[in-house]
Amino acid sequence: MLENILEFLQGNAIFSICISAVVVIFITASIFTMFNHAQEEKRVEQLRWNKVSAHMALYDLSRRLVIPLEADEILVGRHGAADIRFPDMSVSRYHAVLYVSNGIWSVMDLDSKSGTFVNGRKIRSQVKLKDSDEIRFGDKAVVIRERRRRKHV
Repeated sequence: MLENILEFLQGNAIFSICISAVVVIFITASIFTMFNHAQEEKRVEQLRWNKVSAHMALYDLSRRLVIPLEADEILVGRHGAADIRFPDMSVSRYHAVLYVSNGIWSVMDLDSKSGTFVNGRKIRSQVKLKDSDEIRFGDKAVVIRERRRRKHV
């Protein structure tokens, strides 16, 4: 009996077209659902990062350059492996680390030869940073500032 039903359905072109259409609709709906979940996850992660990072960036005024702070921990130095690289001989290969915790950025010197300074004072341990603080890695000075936020329409 089952064999007869299967034989009838396989010979019926309309049935094959309907099954194909159902499969295509199912695959399309699955892709659409996955895309929507990925977009929502990206949006939530961006909101989390915005809260954590406090929208801060380094401003290199001598080169008119904005360096976004887009990771929890950022290595500053002259070496090619540094996240923020300053090709200046006064900057050590592994000079300092910038990191964020609960929306507050801090800097810590990594026993650099020429030192790390915040607002003209040499730091000996981690120092919490505020908007508009000047940070100097050797002779290289940058300012940490809140980035302008884009307005979403």
